[in-house]
Amino acid sequence: MRRWVGASKMVSAGGPRELPAPLTTFVGRRHEAAGVCARLERNRLVTLTGAGGAGKSRLAVEVATSLTSRYRDGARFVELAGLSEPLLVAHAVAAGLEVQEQAGRTLPDVLVERLRDKAMLLVLDCCEHLVEAVAQLVLPLLSACRNLRVMATSRERLGIPGEALWPVTGLATPPAQAAGADVLEYDAVRLFVDRATAVEPGFAVTEANAAAVAEICRKLDGLPLAIELAAARTNALDAEQLSRWLDDRFRLLAWEARAPLRRHRTLDSVVEWSYDLLSEPERKLFERLSVFAGAFTLDAVEAVATEEAGPACPGDLLLRLVDKSLVTVVPVHAPARYRLLKTLRAYGLARLRRRGELGPLSAQHAAYFHDLAEQAWERFRSPHQAVWVDRLKAEHDDLRAALEWLLASHDVDGAVRLAGALASFWDLQGRYAEGRVWLERALGADRNAAAKGRVRALNGLGLLAVIQGDPERAWLSCSEAERLSRRDGDLPGLVCSLQYLGFGALLLGNPDAAVETLGESLTAALKTDDPWLVGWSYLFLAMVEVTRSDFTQAEHHGRTAFRLLCESGEPKSIAWAELTLATASWGLGDVRDARARTGEALRLFHRLDAPWGLAEVFQVTAMLAVSHHHYEQAAALFGASDTARKKSGAALLSFLKGWRASGIAKARRELGDRRFEEARDHGRQWPPATAVLATAAELMARTRRSPPPLRRNRAAPTTRLRHHRTRLRCTGGGDYWALAHDGRTVHLKHTVGLGYLARLLAAPGREFPARELAAADRGTARGGPAAPDGPVSPGAGDAGPVLDARAKGAYRRRLRELAEELDEAERFHDTGRAERARVELDAVTEQLAGAVGLGGRDRRAASDSERARLSVTKALKAAVKRISVHDPVLGQHLERSVRTGAYCSYAPDPATRIGWDGGPPG
Repeated sequence: MRRWVGASKMVSAGGPRELPAPLTTFVGRRHEAAGVCARLERNRLVTLTGAGGAGKSRLAVEVATSLTSRYRDGARFVELAGLSEPLLVAHAVAAGLEVQEQAGRTLPDVLVERLRDKAMLLVLDCCEHLVEAVAQLVLPLLSACRNLRVMATSRERLGIPGEALWPVTGLATPPAQAAGADVLEYDAVRLFVDRATAVEPGFAVTEANAAAVAEICRKLDGLPLAIELAAARTNALDAEQLSRWLDDRFRLLAWEARAPLRRHRTLDSVVEWSYDLLSEPERKLFERLSVFAGAFTLDAVEAVATEEAGPACPGDLLLRLVDKSLVTVVPVHAPARYRLLKTLRAYGLARLRRRGELGPLSAQHAAYFHDLAEQAWERFRSPHQAVWVDRLKAEHDDLRAALEWLLASHDVDGAVRLAGALASFWDLQGRYAEGRVWLERALGADRNAAAKGRVRALNGLGLLAVIQGDPERAWLSCSEAERLSRRDGDLPGLVCSLQYLGFGALLLGNPDAAVETLGESLTAALKTDDPWLVGWSYLFLAMVEVTRSDFTQAEHHGRTAFRLLCESGEPKSIAWAELTLATASWGLGDVRDARARTGEALRLFHRLDAPWGLAEVFQVTAMLAVSHHHYEQAAALFGASDTARKKSGAALLSFLKGWRASGIAKARRELGDRRFEEARDHGRQWPPATAVLATAAELMARTRRSPPPLRRNRAAPTTRLRHHRTRLRCTGGGDYWALAHDGRTVHLKHTVGLGYLARLLAAPGREFPARELAAADRGTARGGPAAPDGPVSPGAGDAGPVLDARAKGAYRRRLRELAEELDEAERFHDTGRAERARVELDAVTEQLAGAVGLGGRDRRAASDSERARLSVTKALKAAVKRISVHDPVLGQHLERSVRTGAYCSYAPDPATRIGWDGGPPG
């Protein structure tokens, strides 16, 4: 039945047929609905949290409808959106349950009495403005009514004991690269299509509009309400027009629909409902956070968005905004990152603009990110390059926003310096076209900008242009940089401009001019005493000699460059030196060295996610494959190289063009046109990770190093290609494992997981019962080290079914040590050490959680077999994860090849051609 409550809003109450009847189809969220159902089986209070318009109420109704038959007394739905008085919450619930007031008794007491023996699901919708009152009612109800379940929807948690949260976020949206019918696999697109066909029956996703529809859903963060408002406009706008309209966030906020609730009729009213519930300090911070275009850290908030006279701890305010679903935590980030949904950001920006605060805050934002870019520039030529690449990738949206602000506010000097500081990042990440646009805009805004900043930006533009195969534009840019550098005595700027001019001459097919210019750059570089500048002059000279087929001189220059660049420790430069030396070694007939160096370049470029470097590695590997008659693999790698190069927009290096053409022609002759094109098209479709694995497999296929462990199996010609050999063996009296692979040896501190792994590797294909493996770690496992006296680095299962005080103390000590080591590594930007500490910290934490229950109470598995399965599985996964830190390719192979469960085995993945020699000593 329906009743009026508090003279404000009608609530739906009663039996299952009186749950709100949906007016539209329920699209997507099947997994979420099943997850909420499962959560309600385990928890008596589940709160669906999320931003306004995320679809919490709709999901709650769908879940309640599906669960009605499971509860003897059904499900009841009470909507609280229309209530403004906290004292009326109990009255609203009583009305929904058809409970009458009784003289002399409080209504909560009456509700407890009526519900004490009920088996029921109670849904309380829209609790965020009455959180305290709802919590005060729900807590005694759950305490007294054993069979009552409550599902609440709120933009923040109720905060009572036993509450389980289920965050409701936007629907899944397609990635930028999705196209055609593939976009229909995503819930956000399916919702858009469903609602669009309701107003425009002829609407359909086609090859022509699929990208625009996907972009609409991404711009709306997958929020169902926003998608429905946008889809309602398809009767007047096509998808491309609608996508362009969405660039005006303020227009979007004003779109209106005739929703039952006034606060759901526009996005502006949805956001305003949440905004009005904030305290004044929370409102201030929320508005100021809208200046961030992407995900931000707490440090950035403190530097940019905190008012000087504001609260002493902005972190507390930020966490409150997270709790109220106005700020979203970005998963899998350390340190933690946060962001605003686009509609929330638009609302905050509109309020800042109306009050005239947007300009000063944007200037503060631009100054912070300019300083960050300058720090990155200083540290880019160091072993910590990968750390700063990751940092700039995470901050790229805000760096763009800072550039846009500097240009719009006519701070040309700031724009030139910021764009120049980012040129190396754009180069490494293959963002050549975007980098050139920003640099051209900044440099073209005012040609009288400060000379030093202008030289750096001009050289950056010249570098990006020459990589894209535009030597004419590179010449114009670097010539101006050369002139300014000579005028001002800027030796580093002069060296860079001459290097890029020389490289441009090489691309234009004039090696003699290239040698002359590069020789001048070397002379100037030697005066700087900067090994990085000197090293790159030698490296460019080595490339010229490769083009001339003077491989002896190329090797000489290359080795000099390699030695100097290793002094700086910059991974990108070392990778290019390795690849250049690989081509020289190949020209000299030393294929083993060529393969080894190409493999090292692959490892470095893969770690840096550098698409141009990977493209050239794939290509060199393809040519090596041709020389070993692996024609299909070569064709596929040529295709993978094409894809990676196209992604970055880089041109083909001139000194590889002839070899490439020759390699393609030979592979085509051997395979025939049809087979060659099929193989190349196959390689073009490879995801980057697959291309990396295939390249690693090809490079390992015939590599021989001395001394072992790498060995080549001399099988008969009819035998298929043997795997590249690798070894894991026990050393140091049982305290360490030595992992030898691809000419590198890594020593890993013993864990039982490595002991288990060694046993599996020693017997490929054999299935080991998990109980047998777990039992073996109590003594000396076959081929494994003796178990250490205490869990210095304990493996899964070390704790046993019960942890005594000594064991618990050892675990706690090791956790403290690892936490301190991680903190120190992060402070000094030592990424390798930090990642190793994280891996071991995760492993130890997992092991401890597997042995100890909540509150430190010991927990036993259902049976010895089940405990062994869980213990061994965790230990093996932790061991593979540790190996992945040191060798990602080998780690991926093990992830694919190691099977865990009641029976564990190593079944080598043939695609990667990695095998294992011997095993642990018996």
